[in-house]
Amino acid sequence: MSSNNVLGIIFSNAYDELLPEMTTFRTMGSVPFAGRYRLIDFPLSNMVNAGIPQVGIITKANYRSLMDHVGTGKAWDLSRKRDGMTILPPFNTTETGMSVSKLDALYGSIDYISSSDKEYVLLTDCNILGSMDYEDMINAHVKKNADITIAYTHGVPKQVNYATEYEFGDDGRIASSRFVGNFNIETNYSIKVMVIRRSLLERLLQEAHAARVENLESLIAMHLIHLQVYGYEQKGYLRVLSSLQDYYDVSLELLNRENMKQIFPQDKPVYTKTRDQVPAFYGIGSDVKNSLIADGCRIEGEVENCILFRGVTVSKGAKIKNSIIMQGSFIGENASLNCVILDKSVAIKPGKAICGADNFPVYVGKEIVI
Repeated sequence: MSSNNVLGIIFSNAYDELLPEMTTFRTMGSVPFAGRYRLIDFPLSNMVNAGIPQVGIITKANYRSLMDHVGTGKAWDLSRKRDGMTILPPFNTTETGMSVSKLDALYGSIDYISSSDKEYVLLTDCNILGSMDYEDMINAHVKKNADITIAYTHGVPKQVNYATEYEFGDDGRIASSRFVGNFNIETNYSIKVMVIRRSLLERLLQEAHAARVENLESLIAMHLIHLQVYGYEQKGYLRVLSSLQDYYDVSLELLNRENMKQIFPQDKPVYTKTRDQVPAFYGIGSDVKNSLIADGCRIEGEVENCILFRGVTVSKGAKIKNSIIMQGSFIGENASLNCVILDKSVAIKPGKAICGADNFPVYVGKEIVI
């Protein structure tokens, strides 16, 4: 089945509260990752790689940086006269006020959804990292004549709002669902990616609005008996971000070549906004080991097990280990950093030392000077 008949919907603000340190001035979708990417690049690229031609990005707050990053969608070949990418701003009604949940956000975008000529809708969040085969999931949905297909994985679930686990029948149909009660044991849990027929989604949204249902998971649970709801197991490299610790751990996992190959497969590229910058400069006496260094960096000190975004300066005598340094940050001479996350445009003065731990990285906010 061609994915041309699918409308993609991405929730850019879902779970902002899980990364409050990094989402104070940006959405979850625009959180920087891996030296040059944003989190939204992964679901957006997965959709493009599957051939989905129309994508709506639902926003709620702090979405200026997101708009700057995605622009018209040109980097993903979604700047088109027909279909293409649309940013859906937050809505406000006298009945509900500003959207507070996915159901609210979807209901606020129901005119956009109804105006699409696509038969199916694929819904996803931005805190999922991995190369997902949406086309295979859509084909499985159509083959089974399912009403709803929900992607899940087996493992220890992350503590996100309305984390849901499932039990399945012999044919893969979801027999029962419940909110996760124990986050320390392995189970089959939802990764918040769903395929649903557009007409059914519109009907369920109207019903949920009238009945004031609080969340999408409860809405689906109410209809398990009446609808054909199937699971689609997502295997391979997949990471769900639910905390700053997760962000730190998953970022440094990329320093393992095999992990890098899985999250950035050659046959399914991850697209992002391009920026023309000079190559990284390595000064005499600099020492870089097992690190990702983006364009425009100037390295004159020591860097080990780190991820450096574009335009980072590491001065002479500075030593950085096990850290993530975001765009435009400056590390002064003889400064020392270990297990640290620096947001954009942070300045560390000469001789300063900041030390965290593997299980407790120190975060320094945007444009702070230390």
